[in-house]
Amino acid sequence: MTEKQQLDAELTAILKHLPEWQLDPRYNDHCWCAVLTDGNGRGIHVNATQAKGRLYLSGCWPTDSENRVHGPDKHLHITVARNRPPEKIATEIQRRFLPWYLAEYAKQTEHVKECNDRRDQQQELTANLAALLGPEASRRLQSNRDRNQTPNRIYANGITVDVHSNGDVSIEIRYTTVKIAKAVLKAYAKAAGSPIGD
Repeated sequence: MTEKQQLDAELTAILKHLPEWQLDPRYNDHCWCAVLTDGNGRGIHVNATQAKGRLYLSGCWPTDSENRVHGPDKHLHITVARNRPPEKIATEIQRRFLPWYLAEYAKQTEHVKECNDRRDQQQELTANLAALLGPEASRRLQSNRDRNQTPNRIYANGITVDVHSNGDVSIEIRYTTVKIAKAVLKAYAKAAGSPIGD
């Protein structure tokens, strides 16, 4: 029996005492780990090599529409001796890991929803502003994989518009006429509530 077959056999016995959880088949070809899943996106990563003679358990976390993983700042993990009876290991998981993990996963799921909503609003605002600039405007939508939340960018003749994920907009106008500059500044001052004269 290979190490992976041994691990899967141990986990199968443990799962008899963890209703609603099962082995994730996507990890069948991994030689040193497995994931227990509840079918609702939550998962417990089980590593058989990180702590000698023990199962090392940690959480799997939700991803947003940009495939960024959202987990807590401080991750909890537990280890349980592999030679304990399966029902005792299941009890340790239920007592020491699941209450924290399920609560944190719910928080992270809410955070993912907020991130996805902000991203959708950013995309919609980008499309609306690009439409104002006409068909010649081009857009570069950022992947936002980094934590700096790189803005979406719209290009048109002499103008660049950055649409940030928080709803702010930055506009840069280059090489334009005085007439256009005055019109833009008047429109800006009017929209800001402080009209200026000619």
